[in-house]
Amino acid sequence: MSKLRVSIGEIKYTKIRCVHRKKWSLPAVIMDIKTFLDNIYEHVCCPVCTNRFTDPKQLPCLHSFCLHCLQRIQATSGTRDTILCPECRRNFTIPGNGDLNTLPTNFRLNSLLDALPVTECKTSGVKCGNCDKRRQESAYCFTCCSFWCHECLPLHNGIKTFKEHHALALKDFGDEDFENIFKQPTFCTKHEKKELELFCQICKTTLCNSCALIDHEGHAKITLEDAAKEQRLRINRAIESKRRKVQKKATRTAKLGEKCTQVQEHAERVKSEVQQLTDNLIATIEAKKNKIFDEVEKTAKPCLERLGDKSQEIEEKMKRDQTEIEKCDKILKRSTNAQIMQPNEFLDQLFREESEQEDTVDFDGENVIDFAFERNGELFNYVHAEQLGFLKRKSLRLREKESAKELLDFSPKSGQDCSSKPQIHDNKDGSYKISYFAKETETCQASVKVNGQHVRGSPFKTKFKPRLFKPVLSFGKRGSAPGMLNFPRGIAVNDKDEIAVAECDNHRIQIFLSDGTHLRSFGTQGNKQGQFKWPTGITFYNNNIIVSDSGNHRIQIFDDQGEYLKQFGKNGKLNHQLDRPSGLSIDRDGNIIVADSNNNSIKIFTLDGQYLRRIGAEGSFIYPVHCIQHDNYFIVSDTGDDCIKVFNKQGKFLYDFGMRGDGDGELDTPNCLSVDKAGHLLVCDSSNHRLQVFKLNGESITKFGRSGKEKGKFDRPNSTAVLSDGRIIVTEFHNHRVQVFE
Repeated sequence: MSKLRVSIGEIKYTKIRCVHRKKWSLPAVIMDIKTFLDNIYEHVCCPVCTNRFTDPKQLPCLHSFCLHCLQRIQATSGTRDTILCPECRRNFTIPGNGDLNTLPTNFRLNSLLDALPVTECKTSGVKCGNCDKRRQESAYCFTCCSFWCHECLPLHNGIKTFKEHHALALKDFGDEDFENIFKQPTFCTKHEKKELELFCQICKTTLCNSCALIDHEGHAKITLEDAAKEQRLRINRAIESKRRKVQKKATRTAKLGEKCTQVQEHAERVKSEVQQLTDNLIATIEAKKNKIFDEVEKTAKPCLERLGDKSQEIEEKMKRDQTEIEKCDKILKRSTNAQIMQPNEFLDQLFREESEQEDTVDFDGENVIDFAFERNGELFNYVHAEQLGFLKRKSLRLREKESAKELLDFSPKSGQDCSSKPQIHDNKDGSYKISYFAKETETCQASVKVNGQHVRGSPFKTKFKPRLFKPVLSFGKRGSAPGMLNFPRGIAVNDKDEIAVAECDNHRIQIFLSDGTHLRSFGTQGNKQGQFKWPTGITFYNNNIIVSDSGNHRIQIFDDQGEYLKQFGKNGKLNHQLDRPSGLSIDRDGNIIVADSNNNSIKIFTLDGQYLRRIGAEGSFIYPVHCIQHDNYFIVSDTGDDCIKVFNKQGKFLYDFGMRGDGDGELDTPNCLSVDKAGHLLVCDSSNHRLQVFKLNGESITKFGRSGKEKGKFDRPNSTAVLSDGRIIVTEFHNHRVQVFE
């Protein structure tokens, strides 16, 4: 009768479970079981011996192993009281003076081992629990929890006490029958076929009725179902508590990220103020310098004019003297003695002038003014000794409060008389309330949040017009003919607005006009000069085309017509070697910046291929794909870290921004970078199928695009470039095309 009650209880329990499962989808449950059975061997093999579990025992870390495997580990370790988990390498104390049998049995694995023969019956047969022979035609008794071959089954069914047992042929097993095997009751390890039904609250262990009477007499006991129900409630409460803590930590992390952004913004603002002060000082000094220059010019001009006039007068006299000399020479050469002694007025005048005293020019008198610059030594010493200003450190809250004060001169809404003096009130949530009290106790209010955003009801009007990017053109489709594309990656633009595209699967470079007209192609698959294997990055410099030949671990350089010029790099880990180079760019000195992706580094080479230096320290990157230099910064997209990293011109790390996600400012597999005409950073947010636009300090400005094949949508955008008119061109890896936006 006891067996009958258990069997009926199981059937009833199964029916109740089926009713409750209506809120699931039944096909999903069946599919889960089928999938689970197809992969059941992954769950029933011991990680140590790789064989099926025998007497599986569970460590506190929830990893399970065969009892004999744990005993072998214990024997070789030399310690009896502790054991090292082979999976997570954590050490645990063994209860019961080192007796591994006291470790809890993994009943779930035992139920899987019970179900395993059912899945093998068609191949190796099932061992009969009565005659020990393996037969493919067998049945399973859900009451005995054992297998019976077709020869022994009549014997089983003929036993009077087994009359109410439920046996089912293995060939007739359905998904629900597998579930019933998994829900078989667990039995006591000390008393065979005794179901665990009780829980000892003193010893904290599960019991059968025999154990309760023999080993735990007088102990407080409750039913196993009630104990499990209470334990499940505790586990759920612990899970909820952990979730709340995780959420709080996530919120705190997000706030810290916001604070970091604010600090970066404040740093940029302070530097801008210092730069503005410096520029103003320089402009003032330049104005004073120009004033002194004007004064010098004004002083020197009259003197120069007088000296010029005198110089011109002397030059005219020199010309007359020269003419007279020439006439005298002619008289001496052409005249006879009689002729030369005849009266001559010209000679008489010449003799009279000769007897007169020669004119002199006074350079040391009033015609020359001596002037000099006497510098203001006191001013020079003051500027040299004093600082431009001082850095005042304020909390962000104080800064926002001061900003709120600056906004107090706003105009009230129409119909409201807010003529009295405004006041600022601290709110408990960290915001500030600005109040104007009217004559008739009417109040005009505005709330200013700490992050500078105005909430609903604020009279402060935030004028913000997001940048819009409109698709105007696309070209290319999948194929290998000229003008068609096959997994395009890198893209670049030269001074003539010619567009170069690197195609991975066509192993070539194609050149297009800015309207998408195909001009020429070069390159084929191979490892010889001018051939490619998965070209990825591309850039222009001095009418040359530079390509990262990723599969051949090298950089190749071509002229603007695609004629091979030279190459550098080979596979390896040394500084001058490369491993899967990807994105390329040119620094301000005309050197080549290479993202050496598999070597987790950014390297800089000369145009001749000579290694110069790295950007960042060892371990700075997980999988970098592109690096560009803008102003004095090197900006790197690290796909492995899902973020953008910024370094100074010496290659020292400054900060990073972005994290894994699909929200504003978050990234998923960021790829190549470019800077548009507005000085904003464009990032190919590849796995989010969009482009994001940032300020160079990491502040998110806008985004455009989403997953799709239509115009304006993306499927894995990979690289961008900017045309001379400001339009943006984008390669799409999976849509096999180039899109143009304005």
